[in-house]
Amino acid sequence: MLKKKTYTTKTEMVYENLKVDIVAGILKQGEKIVAREVAVELGVSDIPVREALKKLESEGLVENIPHVGSRVSRINLQKAEEIFAIRLELESFAVRLAAEKAKPEELNELQKLVDEFEDIIQRDQELESDDIKNLSLINTEFHNMLYQISGNDTLCEMIYSLKERSQFSQSVFMFLPERQKLSNKEHQLIVDALRIGDAMKAEKTLREQKGHAFEGFLNKLRLDSKVD
Repeated sequence: MLKKKTYTTKTEMVYENLKVDIVAGILKQGEKIVAREVAVELGVSDIPVREALKKLESEGLVENIPHVGSRVSRINLQKAEEIFAIRLELESFAVRLAAEKAKPEELNELQKLVDEFEDIIQRDQELESDDIKNLSLINTEFHNMLYQISGNDTLCEMIYSLKERSQFSQSVFMFLPERQKLSNKEHQLIVDALRIGDAMKAEKTLREQKGHAFEGFLNKLRLDSKVD
């Protein structure tokens, strides 16, 4: 089960809350972020909000427009396509390695995340924003743990670096609700394949899962760009 996060500073708390809302798609591309409103909602002064926004701006998740203020950054479609293509290959390779090295206790931890994900999607027919954020967090933890099992630190570093540059992809559960149940079924298939050491099945499932999610997300971006 995901642990409730503790924060060392108010800036960190604001930063984490805004970041989760952005990458989960609760705050949408181009949406204005009003510092005063965020401060009131989170029970802090404007100062930690401004500091958090500067940090998010440095990460490319927020942009500051003169005479307008802060808003959620818009995604560069070409760059997203390039990053997703590389991620698909690296993450598939990591899962293939994981199938050769997975230990029972590691698989049990993955299974707990699958079960926790399932509990959320079975709880309600229509998920609230907090549920969607939790799905995004659990999904991220599942995949990070999965890649760590590969035992290849350099490969994991490359994957995490690319994930940092494409964090908006975590909003797939917001933009493509049908991926919520399908994604967890695929998680279960991956865990089952790892248990029997079937590297080909684990890789094939991961490749199909990521391929569908990435393509669905890119199609959403293409539609949005036409509307804009």
